[in-house]
Amino acid sequence: MLATAVVLCNSGCSAEDKKLKASDDVKALQRLVDLSPDLKSVRWEMFGTPEYEGGVPGSTDYMTLVAEVEPVTHAESFTSGTNDKAIYIVPEAARPWLSSHFQSILVKNRNANFDLATTAGCHAYETKVRKSGRKVNGFSCEKSGKVLVYLSLF
Repeated sequence: MLATAVVLCNSGCSAEDKKLKASDDVKALQRLVDLSPDLKSVRWEMFGTPEYEGGVPGSTDYMTLVAEVEPVTHAESFTSGTNDKAIYIVPEAARPWLSSHFQSILVKNRNANFDLATTAGCHAYETKVRKSGRKVNGFSCEKSGKVLVYLSLF
């Protein structure tokens, strides 16, 4: 019995296999959350906090979606919200694939409430999860035709 348990543990998936990877799939993102159909390109990732690094998995406190999108025409659909809110940024939000400007916003405000009024081009952003219709909140920031979208899924 013990030998079987050891074999199963050693041959199971590694922590690396369990991690979600960043995606460039526009349609997959649009199937997940209600976003503008007017997207030229996207890079996005959904991840839990704390991130699973192997060992005994614990509960997930937050599920977050971070995306860098490039609209075909204009970014207004992403940046029309108010900037009078503070949004909590999870510690691991600054994904390595983000452009440096967006990454620095997330690094500077990690594990803190980000006051949107302190950064030009940042606004509250709300959309819906496609499958359930449940509203999700976060923020968006526009810079040089690209938009950072940060959503707290739970």
